[in-house]
Amino acid sequence: MATSSKNSDGFDENDDVQWLKLKEEVEAENKSQIENKLMAIVLKKFNARVAMERNRRNNKETEKKKKKMVFEEKGIENYCPKEKEELVIMRKPKKQKIIITGRDDEKKLNTKVMTKLLKLGLEPPPDMPEAFKTCIENMGGTDINLVIQKIIEQTDLKKQQNRLSMTKKQIRSKFLNEEEEAMLNVVPNNGIDVTFIEPCLKVSELHLTTWNLGTGKPSFIFNKQWHQIAMENSDSLKPKAVVQVWSFRHPPDSKLGFAMIKVKDGEDGHIIDEAMG
Repeated sequence: MATSSKNSDGFDENDDVQWLKLKEEVEAENKSQIENKLMAIVLKKFNARVAMERNRRNNKETEKKKKKMVFEEKGIENYCPKEKEELVIMRKPKKQKIIITGRDDEKKLNTKVMTKLLKLGLEPPPDMPEAFKTCIENMGGTDINLVIQKIIEQTDLKKQQNRLSMTKKQIRSKFLNEEEEAMLNVVPNNGIDVTFIEPCLKVSELHLTTWNLGTGKPSFIFNKQWHQIAMENSDSLKPKAVVQVWSFRHPPDSKLGFAMIKVKDGEDGHIIDEAMG
């Protein structure tokens, strides 16, 4: 038969153990309830703060739209300078990003040149004229791709420069094979000879190389015979004229070729002659 012992206060020791256990359970339960209450309070305040911030942003956007509508209804001339400035800021157009179609990396461009071409109605680019297609086909040409749309600059026409530059950032499609790319990546490189269909449809030979121009822009360069070609096509190649350069391959040995096509006239009265320097 089990016996129980009494403590100094005259209570059964087993009762003490049970009371201690009960006390611990109650304290643990109270602690959990307190934590839950604290968490509920924190979540409530957090959700309220998020809702307040969302409402603040929505109200701000709504206020802007209302102000713009009032501005437009009343007319900008009836506002003080500060209000006019606010209206101008709200009406300021976002910078337009231009995606060049056919570009290998599909990179978005936002350059002065591309913006000018867009304003001129040359984006997307016009297709190659039939006369140039026929010329390339008669040579057995294939793999025709638009390389660049370029605005002719004064430096492209100077005899002293004797070169036409094509900034690599404006190149729309790859045209070099592995062997040609390796030859042009050698420093210094001797370049390669290519076939060139002039704007007047005359078929010539031209030299292609790569340079880093004074502005630090890596570029493809047509040189050596370039100034002579520019003189023979002076009716097409003028400052501010827009030209396309297309690449193609033709026999024998899939030789690299280019065709240059004028798509917009340049400045009138410009003359390319031997005296230009």
